[in-house]
Amino acid sequence: MNQFLNNFSSTIDYYKLLYKLSSNISNLKLSYIIVFIFILILSAFFEISLLGFLYFLLKALLDPNYYQGKYYFKIFLDFFDIKSSSELILYLSICFILTCIVAGVIRILFIYLLTKIVYFFGNKISNICYQKILYEDYINLYSKNSNDTLSIFQKMPIINNSVYVTLLMIYNLVNFTFIFVILLFIDIQITLYAILAFTFFYLFIILIFKNRIYTNGSIVSEEQVTNIKILRETFNGFRDILINNYRKFYNNLFKKSYSRLIRGNEENRFLFAVPRPILDTFLLSTVGIIISINFENYSNLEKLIPIFGVIVVASQRILPILNQLYQGHMNNVDATPHTNFIYNFIKGPNPNSNNNKKFKSSIKLKKQILFRNVSFSYNEDGQNEILKDINLNIKCGSRIGIIGKSGSGKSTFADLILGLLSPSKGKILVDGKSILGKENIWYKNVAGVPQNIFITQQSIAENIAFGVNIKKINFKNLKNSAKKAQISKFIEDRKDKYFSLIGEKGLKISAGQRQRLAIARALYKKSKLIVFDEPTSSLDVKSENNILNTIFTLSRQKYTLILISHKISNLKKCDHIYKIDKSRLYKVK
Repeated sequence: MNQFLNNFSSTIDYYKLLYKLSSNISNLKLSYIIVFIFILILSAFFEISLLGFLYFLLKALLDPNYYQGKYYFKIFLDFFDIKSSSELILYLSICFILTCIVAGVIRILFIYLLTKIVYFFGNKISNICYQKILYEDYINLYSKNSNDTLSIFQKMPIINNSVYVTLLMIYNLVNFTFIFVILLFIDIQITLYAILAFTFFYLFIILIFKNRIYTNGSIVSEEQVTNIKILRETFNGFRDILINNYRKFYNNLFKKSYSRLIRGNEENRFLFAVPRPILDTFLLSTVGIIISINFENYSNLEKLIPIFGVIVVASQRILPILNQLYQGHMNNVDATPHTNFIYNFIKGPNPNSNNNKKFKSSIKLKKQILFRNVSFSYNEDGQNEILKDINLNIKCGSRIGIIGKSGSGKSTFADLILGLLSPSKGKILVDGKSILGKENIWYKNVAGVPQNIFITQQSIAENIAFGVNIKKINFKNLKNSAKKAQISKFIEDRKDKYFSLIGEKGLKISAGQRQRLAIARALYKKSKLIVFDEPTSSLDVKSENNILNTIFTLSRQKYTLILISHKISNLKKCDHIYKIDKSRLYKVK
């Protein structure tokens, strides 16, 4: 009994969880809900009508005089002006056929509506999840397990299917209830016997299979994350895998993980399918046993055949319903770990991409950037400060050099001025206004050129005009930016010019060309501040000098430059040079 109560409680908890998940959709279409309820009622009505017309048709066939004296037939007879038993049989047959057709059409409409609701739900939840990633705090996002985050979108089809089967279960439960009511009306004794037998059988099956299905669902959820991890490591570390002969090691990892995933899925598929043939046999046997036991009460064929006929037809309706209820419930048991994962991911306030709209024109670099007593620590308690008490005035149009050893905090300084990180103490002011809370607006004014530039699997044009639809690219600005970055000749010499594909990670172009591409990207954006973070560390001396010359030819009237390097020789053309050492900033030049 305790196990049953626990199972029932966990089932209720899951549907509460699904409801909470759906509540994140602020504009869930009311029209869908209204139509859904309407179709439920309509379907139930026609299910009753279908069995009702069948019962009365069989009665009329076996006993033509059955309808005489029946008050509930009088309206039907008067409406169709029926004068004979043959006319009655004809009209009942027509009504039965039409009811079958309409009931089938309603089921098709319901399935169509179901797919629309599930599409709407899945699309909205997926967008919320992706927005959650996009508008996550920079440091928080990179402190999370990226494999867990990416697995969300593997889990979404499972959640969508759970929504589908849940709504289908509601539909089936309503139809089952109304079929049960009409069967009670026809013969209460047989109906109660059958329902009690099926209820016992149904609950017994659930109690046997539920825990195993839940366990398999947890295994699948876990192995989805593991598979993503292995695949990412394979792609990102392929060079090292080859050099160190780790192919066999990674092959075994993948085989083991994917085997567990497939085994969990297929075992659940088996557990979903097993009850159907058992249920078919059990149902028909139960009906036969009940009728045999009660045959003496129905020795008159005129009474027995209509009841038996309706029960057989009702069984054909009930069998799929019971099977779908079972599979739907077990599917939701399987989906529970996945649903919990996604709900925990998105719970709390949803990210708002427009959270800085009111500051639209409040930050514009015209005079200076001021660091006022800025300190930063990656620890929430403020201990182990990477940077401490930084005070710096960067005039608009100036060239500032930052030097320091590896790990000294140079990249942290870059992330602070770009708005990716917020100071633990102190303020960063642009023309006297703090950028804290207004980072999305500040991003429009700045660009970063890192050592390893992010390259998409798109054309050169799309990589320069990063984030802009190819149809909306300003090619005049694009070509001008490429020219200033001294990469236009390289592009023009290619067969497809600006529409040339450069491959994932830019493997089809050299390191120097990738850096020029990054500079062109910053110029296309028309950034007021460009931060170069070790842009030449992977280049040879000649390419290094060429890139530096390109950087320092940029107009002072248009661009403020910050150049970060571990080599002071790269900074000799800067107006001022600062050194980061032991978390402090010191002026060198």
